[in-house]
Amino acid sequence: MALSSGFRRALLASGVAVLSALTSIAPGRAGFSPEQLAGFEVTHVRGTVTTVLPDQKVLEIVDPEGHKEIITVGIEMAPLGIQVGDGVDVSVLDGLVVDLTLSGSRELSFDREDIIIPTDMGPLKKGMRVALASGTARVIKVSSEDRSISLMGPLGGIHNLDVVVDASDDLFPRLKIGDVVDFRLIQPVAVGLDRIAVADGIPGTTDAQPLVAKIVNSDATLKAELLQAFEITKVKGKVMRLSPADRVLEIQSPYGHSMLITSGVDLSSSGLAVGDTVTIDLLDGLVVDLRRSPVKRLSFRREDMILSEDFGPVRQGARVAMATGTAEVVKVSAKDHEVSLRGPFGGVHNLDVREGIKGDPAKTLNVGDYVEFRMIKPIAIAIRKSE
Repeated sequence: MALSSGFRRALLASGVAVLSALTSIAPGRAGFSPEQLAGFEVTHVRGTVTTVLPDQKVLEIVDPEGHKEIITVGIEMAPLGIQVGDGVDVSVLDGLVVDLTLSGSRELSFDREDIIIPTDMGPLKKGMRVALASGTARVIKVSSEDRSISLMGPLGGIHNLDVVVDASDDLFPRLKIGDVVDFRLIQPVAVGLDRIAVADGIPGTTDAQPLVAKIVNSDATLKAELLQAFEITKVKGKVMRLSPADRVLEIQSPYGHSMLITSGVDLSSSGLAVGDTVTIDLLDGLVVDLRRSPVKRLSFRREDMILSEDFGPVRQGARVAMATGTAEVVKVSAKDHEVSLRGPFGGVHNLDVREGIKGDPAKTLNVGDYVEFRMIKPIAIAIRKSE
């Protein structure tokens, strides 16, 4: 497999980093406190191994959508005999940002040091390898509801990092898309790893997702109680397709995901054009119904609604897209109550699952399951051109 020089440097970082034994050092010296460790969340992902470094305990996997992820493995890998081409289910402690300040530099940087955990520390067990990273990066996504961010550094992106910093000097409430920050974080670490037989995934379509639905309900309302379930996220991206008359646009995020967004604001007066870079405040997609499917298939049906009355910050007359269909679960985060789904047009990532769905699917579903879903797609409530 051909690797770019930047990716090769990232993947081999653990091989050249300083490795600290820490066998006689107090846990606080490892760079984080027990209180911060309580902020760890476990996410379950499935993928195919494309690179394996057992001595450095590093894996690169590719998920069913083709996205690559480099993972430090906290447990012993040798007994598993993991090889390139193997399918794996991975339980990952998501990354934690433990220090975050605005940077006086615009130059992006990245340094890494690996440590061996000296004693059991919450979800981290004695002897596990953990990667500590520090450097300078640009903020590309902010989610205020669950205090998470995505950063873009010189070697690529690190996504959905929970921010757990000293409350006396908390930058998070003032953080904006595009800010350049100095950070210190605990990188994602695998605490569970199982080999699986990977069948060929059901293929999607190469056709573009339609910008508007064939079915439009022009006298629709949304239940007021759903408003409290939505999470407001700020995201930056490049406009790929645009239909001002229909109040809908498609953007590509800095890390390659396409996102179709209906707009609660007037696009015809915004002066937006394809190719513009924009910062968007949006109500994240919300799954309102989710259950296991007896049939393994990918399907998608969309119905657009024109709101007949205001829905929180979304004004009367706005277009809201409802989607139903069948998809494959590619990621599950039980603590955040989020799932990522792969449908026929690709993935929909980090969807909040409405509380109260029978069976609590965010806690009972596994990666690889096929599900029937009903969801409200993301809605923009503010759009600004980026400089």
